[in-house]
Amino acid sequence: MKLVRFEVRNYKGIEHAKLIWDDILVLIGDNNCGKSSVLQAMALFLSGSAVKDELLFRNKSIDEPNAIEIIGEFTGLNAKEKENKAVQGRMDGDKWILKKKFWCEGDGDDGGEKWKEMYYSFSPTESFKDWPDSTTSWNKFPAAYAQLIDQLPDKGAKPNKEKLDALRVLVKSTKSELVELAAAEWVQNPGGGGNWKSNANSILPKHVWVRAVHEAADSLGSKNTTAYGQLLGLIIEKKLMQRVEFVKLKDELQKTLELIGMDDADPTKQAQEIRDVQDQINQRLDAVISGIVSIHIDPLQIPEVILPSTYLLVRDHKDAVATRAEHHGHGLQRSLIMALLQVLADEQRKDEEAGEGNPVGRSVVLSVDEPELYMHPQMERKMRDALYALARSKRFQVICTTHSPVFLDVGEKHTSIIRIVKDAQHKVTVSQVTQDLFNASDPNQEKEQLKVLSNFHPTINEVFFAKRVVLLEEESAEWAIRRAAELTGIFVRYPHLRRDVTIIDCGGKGNIPAFQRVLNHFGINYAVVHDEDRSNPNEPNKNAKIAGLVQAPNRLKLVSPECIEQCLGYQPPSKDKPYHALKFVETLHSQNTFPPAFREIVNEVYFGAAIEPAVANARCGHLCLTNGCVTVCSKPLGHAAAHSCGH
Repeated sequence: MKLVRFEVRNYKGIEHAKLIWDDILVLIGDNNCGKSSVLQAMALFLSGSAVKDELLFRNKSIDEPNAIEIIGEFTGLNAKEKENKAVQGRMDGDKWILKKKFWCEGDGDDGGEKWKEMYYSFSPTESFKDWPDSTTSWNKFPAAYAQLIDQLPDKGAKPNKEKLDALRVLVKSTKSELVELAAAEWVQNPGGGGNWKSNANSILPKHVWVRAVHEAADSLGSKNTTAYGQLLGLIIEKKLMQRVEFVKLKDELQKTLELIGMDDADPTKQAQEIRDVQDQINQRLDAVISGIVSIHIDPLQIPEVILPSTYLLVRDHKDAVATRAEHHGHGLQRSLIMALLQVLADEQRKDEEAGEGNPVGRSVVLSVDEPELYMHPQMERKMRDALYALARSKRFQVICTTHSPVFLDVGEKHTSIIRIVKDAQHKVTVSQVTQDLFNASDPNQEKEQLKVLSNFHPTINEVFFAKRVVLLEEESAEWAIRRAAELTGIFVRYPHLRRDVTIIDCGGKGNIPAFQRVLNHFGINYAVVHDEDRSNPNEPNKNAKIAGLVQAPNRLKLVSPECIEQCLGYQPPSKDKPYHALKFVETLHSQNTFPPAFREIVNEVYFGAAIEPAVANARCGHLCLTNGCVTVCSKPLGHAAAHSCGH
């Protein structure tokens, strides 16, 4: 099965968040905006755990109207999953939609708090035509059911719940015309708990969570409750569980278990000693109340017995002492996690290339908090490749949080990017692209352009982390504008602007609309600065396309009727244009002859306005050359004295 929609309400700071999911999701946003809360809600949903902590509720409101609700929508269920008791009759078409709800009743003043949980499926309510209100006797059923009742093995003189359930299954498989379905709605699980809850949790994807922690060893214990143990277990399970030795072990264990548990089809399999115990219990029970008990045992899962005892030892070199991973540095510990992910990805790829259509075991959701943690840039890219490779496999889905642009794929998988923002009122909003943003005459043209640019210029993905973005059409403009801001002291008067404003060289005017579509959707503030190029007959259409995509409060600034070089007043050479643009800016600065139009462009880039705003007690910040040394003017802004460079 595959999780295709994940929805959270009233969990910690999240009022409502909905994530549409294919194979990978990448959550981005400032610290403390709610990214990790999404992963925590994912862990809660897939683990089957209950909630009994008011700190997990939004605004600590724990009553039912403010209940935590977590919804998972699944598709692609296999035959075994569809046969699960929690799924039978509970699907909405080809989808199984499960909701878990948590709240508390009572104010707790007298110890009367009662923590509640409830499971629901979104499915059509099922009824059976002419099914009797009273089912105390088979004779109460109409003739349409008589033949099917006779087909029930050991139907008994009177119906019981087990036989009635068997009859419903038989009706659905042989006389579907007797089954009536209403419109899909939220249906509470039968009895509010018990086996239905256990059955539902038994088929949910296995959750492996690599946390972002100060001590990486927190994820490295050998137990199968840790990320390290779970990843190692998945690899070993895949490699060994089909070997003949393990098949024999499973058979022998099954024979042993049959000595304990009751087999209704063949009670003689149960050991006589166990049957004697059953008889003793029933004799005691019969003395006080009617009822018959039988001893049963759940099937033993071999991986759960063997894998928790499996671990790795690491040595720094051949002759060194081997020690557990948690005794080594954080870099090695995180690298070990990455190595396990890479091995898992390789094994999944080999299986699928070999034509193994049904992967071994339950599907897996891998959650990774800050995969860049303790990684240098090259290792970050290897981790990224491992996560994307795993996400492409049939068994795995991946969700991660990150502050690194390396893990984003704006060209190929822009729909996988989730931007989470918390405003001044602490409201969390979630932005995601759920449809193709690129609708050029050639639908793939803009997407391909963006993909190529982001592959060769990874810093392009920084737009998702920026407070403000400026789109430029060429590198010459970027070099000239940055250098002018340095020389005129803008970064001295406004130190934050050097990093808060992200300038993107779009590699040509034709690429700018692709960036605009992405920025528009995610609500990222930006400005576009480009040449007008009036002398080029092909440019008006490009200019109009860019202008048409600019949405308030974003801004558009045309450099000049022609180009940046014309604005600065020089003829560019055929080679090294960015370098010559930078040097010419330095020359203009030394002569105090910056064209007013170019000053406006610089101000538009860094301030979003044609005029630099006033700053109280601002220093001049002007750079000039004095006796071969660069000096920074610390006098008040606008002072009259000339600098050595003539300013």
